Amino acid sequence: MEIALLTAYALLVAASAWTPGKRTAAAFYVNGRQSGALGLGLSIIVSCVGASATIGMVGMAFHAGTPAFWWLGSGAAGLLLLSFFLAGAVRKSGAYTLPHLTESCLGPAARPLVSALVVIAWSAILAAQFTALGSLIAGLTGLPAAACLALSFFLICAHSLGGQAAVMRVDRVQAAIIFLALFILLAWLCRRNPAWPDLAALEAVNADFTASDLVYYLLVIGANYVVCPMLFGRLLSAKNERSARLGGLIGALGIVLAAALIVAVGLACRGLVPPGTPADEVLSALLAVETPRWLRLAASLALISAVVSSADSCLITAATVLSFDLLRRPAPSAGRACVLALGIGGALISLWGKGILGFLLMAYDIFACGVVMPVLVGLLQRRRRPDPRWSVAAVGLGGLLGLMAALSGVRLWSCAGMGISFGLAAIGAIISGARESAVGHECSPSLNE
Repeated sequence: MEIALLTAYALLVAASAWTPGKRTAAAFYVNGRQSGALGLGLSIIVSCVGASATIGMVGMAFHAGTPAFWWLGSGAAGLLLLSFFLAGAVRKSGAYTLPHLTESCLGPAARPLVSALVVIAWSAILAAQFTALGSLIAGLTGLPAAACLALSFFLICAHSLGGQAAVMRVDRVQAAIIFLALFILLAWLCRRNPAWPDLAALEAVNADFTASDLVYYLLVIGANYVVCPMLFGRLLSAKNERSARLGGLIGALGIVLAAALIVAVGLACRGLVPPGTPADEVLSALLAVETPRWLRLAASLALISAVVSSADSCLITAATVLSFDLLRRPAPSAGRACVLALGIGGALISLWGKGILGFLLMAYDIFACGVVMPVLVGLLQRRRRPDPRWSVAAVGLGGLLGLMAALSGVRLWSCAGMGISFGLAAIGAIISGARESAVGHECSPSLNE
């Protein structure tokens, strides 16, 4: 029964990627710029509530308690900043991708570097989605690891081949499935383990999640939501600036609600799952042992849907940047070829076995240090472009320090990378301001690709 249901779901996902749609570059990259605020907000929610928020975050709440909220909560804080201060400018730019937008803000030389860091970081995030999806499929079907990885590849890549238009078309349904499943699962846990609220302390930090962890999450993870190629791709798909801002706010509120529900599920697992269970295995252990079959099937398919909806967003983000910005081939056929290539790469990286949260933190370190701060300076300095040599130095050195943090696990490198990249970009802006006329350069990239 489990394999039959999963096969039916896989066929549905594959079909949805090829259903309607104009097969143009605008449809593939930015959904033809037709997204309203509600559709945009729901798409943002399901793009963010993926592997980390289903498997990794439940395990984190199981071990660390309510401070696990900050995994998504810090992202919601960053998204609020993006919505209030930058969303309108992002949509007004008329760009197709984040690197495309930053070319006019940081200079042409910075675009390949930003593009490369996006592809590297989002490939690591994609690997986390493969890890999560393989774990869910294995727990549901009992298939061997190789078969689970192959099926994960099919689910993620088939859904992404239709581009941004195909991904956003099904996101409303995915959002309804995710929230319905979370409410049902939490309701069952409350009946099965009614005493869990009395045993859970409401804390912002504790011994397992310290104040320094909170600062790190707010700075590094939150910054990745302020300047994010995946979120920028959604905002650039909006009908207008108002839809972009409102859609971002809807997304932030939905992420907060999802975070609260997921933390509650993780806390309610205490007493039902052995205390020593690894974080990445808490949810699968609950579904495999404690839940009735009907709930296990429903919850597993909903969680698979959540991971797939996040994974295809990661894959389409990396693929569009690779084809549009690095290869400079904007045709949808080139984008689909990049989807397949990066899908294979993400599946292979997942074999490293670093774990879901480990892959995600690696990606956040690299991107936050190398891209977020220079791009933020460039967007805020709309009337003048920072000196391109300083911009390139900021991206390159920041990205290198972020990579060192990702490989070593030393968070000091992350803080140093963000500070140095911001400082170099700010110096470039000051030098540019002293040199240029008062008219300066407007941050509005040319779309003559």
